[in-house]
Amino acid sequence: MRIKNIQIKNFRNYPDLNLQITNDVVVFTGPNAVGKTNLLESVYFASLFKSFRDDTEFIFLKDCNTLELKMVVEKQGEDQTLEVFLEKREKIYANFLINGVRKKRREAQGFVSVVIFDPTDVDMFNKTPDFRRKYFNMVLSQKNLGYLEALSNYKKVLYQKGRLLQDIKAGRGQAADLSAWNEQLVQLGGYIILERKKFANYLNTSIADIYTTISGFHRPVEVVYETLPGNSLDEIKGNLAEKLEKFAAKEAALGTCLTGPHRDDFTLKSDGLFLTPFSSRGELRSQVMALKILELEYLSKGGEKPVLLLDDVLSELDETRRTFLLKYLQGKFQTFITTTHALEMPAQHITLTPAVQEEETA
Repeated sequence: MRIKNIQIKNFRNYPDLNLQITNDVVVFTGPNAVGKTNLLESVYFASLFKSFRDDTEFIFLKDCNTLELKMVVEKQGEDQTLEVFLEKREKIYANFLINGVRKKRREAQGFVSVVIFDPTDVDMFNKTPDFRRKYFNMVLSQKNLGYLEALSNYKKVLYQKGRLLQDIKAGRGQAADLSAWNEQLVQLGGYIILERKKFANYLNTSIADIYTTISGFHRPVEVVYETLPGNSLDEIKGNLAEKLEKFAAKEAALGTCLTGPHRDDFTLKSDGLFLTPFSSRGELRSQVMALKILELEYLSKGGEKPVLLLDDVLSELDETRRTFLLKYLQGKFQTFITTTHALEMPAQHITLTPAVQEEETA
């Protein structure tokens, strides 16, 4: 997959921007606060229909209630078009078109596939578990529409169960009514956990080798997904049902759901020990870079290759890691890079200002 044109209206600080993309490597330069990250965010939004920074309401240009995104992408040798229209009223309404045909959100999501690497990712394993769950969900939702639908339905059921638990705690609800919600949580949650386990197993096929190549340290690295036991869907669902029953009284007393994939986490370990507390900043960068490379490979399996978005990452890497990353990417993935200083490399170079851009191709 290659992005060939980006058009955005009323997105962040851009009232109107139209960029022709002519190279597989595009370097966006400009001073801080000019909108480089905003541009990458628009590409990310075109893939997942959410921001990687804020709630959707904050991506609108100040004092504007409408927003448009249009991406022309080459897929399977043909140019195709994705259009996104947002309107902010009492809530945000969205319309999606692919090649001029209206689509539902779940049908259009993932039409543009992306992987983003920004400086905050280095702290992935120092952040709260919900950040890492979102990472798993973001990757799997692009590759597996069944996972995306299950996740959406799971969140709805979880919300309804949470309301009922609050009513029970306040003496307004009946514990017997929980069984219907728990049955749905078992079906949906079991599937979500199984797909996450498959992804973790995929990561573990080569994360240690890639980490060694990037960092130069020979260390056994593995992704540990902390969840319920079970290797098959039936085993996982059985264990989830058992745990829901075990925690039923405690959930009713606290008014919240205590078990399921919304409570899971994943981490990196080496020889059974947590890796992050003993890692330098350089090692943390190598760990996350290894994950991102495997994410690129995972999303490429059996389909179009994703676009890589590097938001001011190269300045965070030392020369060895920067050289490795650029050499690995060469000829494999279309890559958008933001930087405050020009890079001496074969690429399409675009200098951004808040509303105007000047382009030079090298």
